[in-house]
Amino acid sequence: IGFAIIYECVRTVTAIYPNVQLMESAANHISRFVSSENHNLKYLGIKSLASIVQVNPKYALEHQLVVVECMEDPDETLKRKTLDLLFKMTNANNVMFVVDKLVHHLGATTDPHFRTALVDRITQLAERYAPDNAWFITTMNAVFELGGDVVQAEAAHNLLRLIAEGGGEDEEADM
Repeated sequence: IGFAIIYECVRTVTAIYPNVQLMESAANHISRFVSSENHNLKYLGIKSLASIVQVNPKYALEHQLVVVECMEDPDETLKRKTLDLLFKMTNANNVMFVVDKLVHHLGATTDPHFRTALVDRITQLAERYAPDNAWFITTMNAVFELGGDVVQAEAAHNLLRLIAEGGGEDEEADM
């Protein structure tokens, strides 16, 4: 019953005008859910962190490593919720770490729906936050190797256009 009360408190905190102290406390309490061995508690933790991320992503970033570990869980529903949360948590500072983990999972998964979701999310994150063209090309190459059959045509077109135009970082290397 204690976890249910904490969960409802977190939902309330994220629904009302965000108070910094309440948000920090909510994020700290939710970390117990996410690190639990119980799949249902992990699911509630991921769902709660997703609510917190919508208010302010910085509160959930502290729990990024624990969230990434949830991708290892055999529960497909938990993996999908975790993927959604990681997508919302990703920014220019952590994109390389998150995308690396997602590419690893792309190579390991056999579920066609989850593979499609992974490819779509990796592609969107790489296009949005790529630190440089070389990283983007390397990442997209890995996506094509591991999930090429489900990559959207637009993503392929964007990659080919970037390669055709050259990296733009070193003119001599482009020639």
